[in-house]
Amino acid sequence: MSTIYLDAVLEPPRSLSPRGFARVMMVLGAFSLLLSMAFFAAGAWPVVGFLGLEILALWLVFRFSFRAQLARTYVRVTAEAVDVRKVDGWGRERRASLAAHFARVEFDRAADGPNALRLAASRHAYVVGEFLTPRERESFARRLAQAISDARRERYSGEIA
Repeated sequence: MSTIYLDAVLEPPRSLSPRGFARVMMVLGAFSLLLSMAFFAAGAWPVVGFLGLEILALWLVFRFSFRAQLARTYVRVTAEAVDVRKVDGWGRERRASLAAHFARVEFDRAADGPNALRLAASRHAYVVGEFLTPRERESFARRLAQAISDARRERYSGEIA
């Protein structure tokens, strides 16, 4: 079995815990209820339904955001291959395997988007770390490039010896 030089799991940041989400929704729901009662008492009863729809829409947006936060990118570097496996928030999976000998890290410091870090071989390039901060992306690019370099070194030293 080959040595594993890098076995990383990249995941999006979670800014709100489920408990925090429940608290935010309770506060917004209570505020909406008080506002609804005021509008109802003033005779503007149609506004009550729209306030309820706003809370429902906000809840749906949060749920969608939580689902997207389940996404993961797995990167494994061995002497033979660099494997990338991406799993989105809905469980759909995409895989790519590049020969470690030909794999290269493309990192564009000037790029300010998700395409700043790519793992490439030949004409194929795979975006990795799209939800990392620029500093994390740069750090991961260095770690990934070092792991690929170490994997190549093992492969060459193994073939010669």
